[in-house]
Amino acid sequence: MVKATFIVARDRSGLRPIFGVPAARRLVLVAAGLGLDVIHVLGCDDALRQVLSDLIPAHAFHTISDVRELSRMMEKLGLGEGDQVLVMQAGHVIDRWSLRQLLKTGNGSSCRTGAGDGSGKMNGPDPVCVVTAGHLASVLRAIRSPGEPAAAAGPAPERVRIAGDPPSGLADGTQGTKAAEAFLLDALGRSTTATDSLLSRHIHRPISRFITKRLVKTAVTPNMVTLFNIVVGLAGAFFLAKGVYALQVLGSLLFLSSTILDGVDGELARLTLKESVFGHYLDIVGDNVVHVAVFFGIALGLYRRTSDPVYLHALGVLLCGFGFCAFAVQRVMGHGPETKGSAEVPWLAALLVNRDFAYLVVALALLHRVSWFLFGAAAGVYVVAIALFAMSFTRRPTASV
Repeated sequence: MVKATFIVARDRSGLRPIFGVPAARRLVLVAAGLGLDVIHVLGCDDALRQVLSDLIPAHAFHTISDVRELSRMMEKLGLGEGDQVLVMQAGHVIDRWSLRQLLKTGNGSSCRTGAGDGSGKMNGPDPVCVVTAGHLASVLRAIRSPGEPAAAAGPAPERVRIAGDPPSGLADGTQGTKAAEAFLLDALGRSTTATDSLLSRHIHRPISRFITKRLVKTAVTPNMVTLFNIVVGLAGAFFLAKGVYALQVLGSLLFLSSTILDGVDGELARLTLKESVFGHYLDIVGDNVVHVAVFFGIALGLYRRTSDPVYLHALGVLLCGFGFCAFAVQRVMGHGPETKGSAEVPWLAALLVNRDFAYLVVALALLHRVSWFLFGAAAGVYVVAIALFAMSFTRRPTASV
């Protein structure tokens, strides 16, 4: 388990903005977002202090002009020889997903941080690595002064873990900044591949990332996108409720558009590091409001067109099924010794937020058979709830004897 994080800036490249956020500040926010709350910054001057003063306490800043002062600084940290320390160079960017993989699995290659290269020069450490506290001073020294001759009695080479996708270095000039930003955009795709459905991976994400790339350097905030997305979804529900064929098709297309836009706010928040608890819950509440409104719109539109109350009855059955399903989910997630880390939790989360059914709504609206979706959903939600209840019973802990 990582006990502390060191961000090392040997030049001013850590001040360069990436999607409007200085590279060093981005590293601090990414590390803090993963629960690494003991963060120190080692800089070549006081420039980073102003950029990070609201994130890092004063005692965690270390401005060291002489690498020999590193030993005295290390004595004050109170780390054990075997404690793990994350070291990141400020002139690089890494996405949260890759850093999480590094800390979780340790998959990747190795590097040698304490040995000479045969010419008396120190090998440079990887830009993001995990080392033991006993070797931390040598690693920091190698980063701060890469041309320093290796000490004859220095520590033996050690294996350190680096992320499977190497961090992107900040080359000089505009092209270097663009390359780092392209790296983070590409990382968005890697971070969601395992959880996205087939349709999301090949249709939703390419479109949402295309939009995100054009919004990320504007004044548009993630919460603005969320609110706009809710408006689009509610507009779709409004037109579905009209009961006119052309307007039902339009409403279904607007609902589909809202499902695609639903990825933009999260992507924008991750790129600009503007994620917030409020934004998270605004997104969840907005999705559920749109879903309920769409079902109301479909049922009301069918009733307006036919005057048959069966559609309103089907809506009532569906809404009761939602409550039944929510109760079943609570039972599944609330049983068993591994409640919080249950293997079913990711599957349930994916099931609850999946909006691929929007494509079915569009197809049935075009075929003038949107009633099939209403009846199918009213029956299907009970099938899912019953399956979840069965799962909850199979996971009941047995009584001890």
